[in-house]
Amino acid sequence: MSYFLILDVGTTNVKAHAFSINGENLLELAERLRPSYPRPGWVEEDPMDFIIRISRLVDMFFEKLGKPLGIGLTNQRSSTVLWSKKSGEPLYNAITWQDTRTKDIVEEFSSRFLVSMGRTLGKAFNLLSKAFPPLKETSRGAYFVTLAYVSFGTTHSSMHLRWLIDNVPDARRAVENGEAVFGTIDSWIAWNLTGRHVTDYTNASATGLFDSFSMKWSRNILSIVGVPRSILPTIVPNDAAIGRVKDYDVPLLTMIADQQASLYMAGVSKGVVKMTSGTGTFIDMNVGEKCMAGARGLYPLIALATKRRNLYLLEGNVLTSGSTLDWLIEVGLMKDYSEIREAFEKTGEGGIVFIPALSGLGTPYVKPDATGMILGITRGTRREDLIRGAVEGVAMRCVEILEYLEKTTGIRVQRVVADGGLSKSDDFLRTVANYSSKLVLRPVHLNGSAYGTYMLCKNILLGKDPVEAWEEPAVEKAFTPVEPRGELMARWTRALRRLL
Repeated sequence: MSYFLILDVGTTNVKAHAFSINGENLLELAERLRPSYPRPGWVEEDPMDFIIRISRLVDMFFEKLGKPLGIGLTNQRSSTVLWSKKSGEPLYNAITWQDTRTKDIVEEFSSRFLVSMGRTLGKAFNLLSKAFPPLKETSRGAYFVTLAYVSFGTTHSSMHLRWLIDNVPDARRAVENGEAVFGTIDSWIAWNLTGRHVTDYTNASATGLFDSFSMKWSRNILSIVGVPRSILPTIVPNDAAIGRVKDYDVPLLTMIADQQASLYMAGVSKGVVKMTSGTGTFIDMNVGEKCMAGARGLYPLIALATKRRNLYLLEGNVLTSGSTLDWLIEVGLMKDYSEIREAFEKTGEGGIVFIPALSGLGTPYVKPDATGMILGITRGTRREDLIRGAVEGVAMRCVEILEYLEKTTGIRVQRVVADGGLSKSDDFLRTVANYSSKLVLRPVHLNGSAYGTYMLCKNILLGKDPVEAWEEPAVEKAFTPVEPRGELMARWTRALRRLL
């Protein structure tokens, strides 16, 4: 059977999809990973567990469907693996993007002189660009404006590496002796599958070690953090096949970060926006072929890098969207997501305002220490009111980011392609559409990362340019905005003011 095998490597699962040449999902299987939590705030994974799960899945697909046309890889971003160049053995567990052990290191490096000076310079340039807007239209100007918002983060591989060098003697010795190699999850998997030490531009741009404006590893950041360039992988375009997969004799056709794969499914034109709602919600806007200046809570990353052109994005996030609904389940207020529909049917737009800051507030506020808030509870409040309030709260946070993207970029959002688990909810997407005044589309394939990777693989195998050959994904349902009733926006604004 002719099919593409797509590996979608997350934090808790490795999913594998078989897509026919025409995009039909023929088979989907999953293997559960085993994250460990050695201390509060620490989230690690055994790097070998990824390889064991992937090998098992590949074997099952070969047995059930035969040899695929090729394999594509999409993955969680920013998680860090350090391993021996000689033996190929990990020098420590993978430190995942959720891990916050580097909080103190982040504060230390973010306050260092060169970083602080960069922010000061960026703020001055930002003020100047408001008086003379053409200044930030140039690549160099956009770079200086972005400096105003630069700081290290606990998700950054730069900070993970610094922690490993400082706290794991074997890792430090291997780095100092030139025997260590670093990679995010894609690099680690590619090394084991093909023997190549590579990453792609989308994953590299999320490490905190990469300069999206110059399209290369940042010499300044490497110098500040004290990470040698020699341990970093070679960066390859998204339309360059990685190599043959050992023992299976099939090509690894591409690697791409999960959020960027989802954006590729949504479109390749400037102004395309996708909204992926899983544990959190990542909202990405394609800003075209020129890297655009970042802003508070909006991060410039690589959307797609091919042999012919580069596409860029700005990304904002809601830190807790699906996890807010999971919290309702954990405390007994809801059994599963199917109860969302019932909650909206039984309630009107009441007085409940639920601000879903269960792990802080992301874009545009960037307040990691903020806590959630529920306002408007009375003796008559029912659990359905709280469920509806939580869904509306997540939707309103998405609306804020969509408005912020338009304001920051000057690019009008025409439509939003929504994928991810929470996008199964009509009520969630209808609320986003109504309060953002945007057309919201739910594609047939809600796993945008896997489907976008399949689309890339197909074009690579056929020798087509991934941008020119992009095809519109099938839409399952469209949500056309209508004038919202009630005072949710006014109540939301008042509640946020109290929280902030």
